Amino acid sequence: MRGDPTTYGNEAAPRGALQRTRRSGPTARADLTDTGGGPPIAADVRADLLRQTQELAQEVARLKALAVAFERWHQDMISLMSQNRDMRGLGEDVASIVKQLIMLSLNAAIEAARAGESARGFVVVAAEVRSLSLRAQTLSKDLGKNLHRSDLTTTATFQDIQAGGKLMLAAISGLESMVRQLRERIE
Repeated sequence: MRGDPTTYGNEAAPRGALQRTRRSGPTARADLTDTGGGPPIAADVRADLLRQTQELAQEVARLKALAVAFERWHQDMISLMSQNRDMRGLGEDVASIVKQLIMLSLNAAIEAARAGESARGFVVVAAEVRSLSLRAQTLSKDLGKNLHRSDLTTTATFQDIQAGGKLMLAAISGLESMVRQLRERIE
């Protein structure tokens, strides 16, 4: 049916021309379709294409909602990175206090040794403070390492979310453009 204007044949109508199906009489007007210069589109096909275009537009709207979620995750990651910086600062404060405790425990042990036999109990206390300070120092170092790993993971996740959001926005923009162009061609 190469020459049939109701099919997607290869014959092109003049730009803006109205094509008529083989029907004649009063119902023929319902089948007229402005083709914009391309092959004619039957009314039922046109309606189906418009429905599909609407479905695509709804999918774009869902993707936009997902893009909003990406933006929220982006903001959450910024907050998390800020919290990590704050924790790192607190960890550095703890490390400084631990170093001071170690020095204090050493000085206490030296003073207790100078005082002799009368400060024997104080030597035991100073040794225990030193032991606790060394344990706290180990914990502080481990905390610093864990915070560093957390920073690396957070930064990588932040960058992935940022890149994914930009890719999604570009895809949404492209889909919106395609839907708009498709609607223009159909209508």
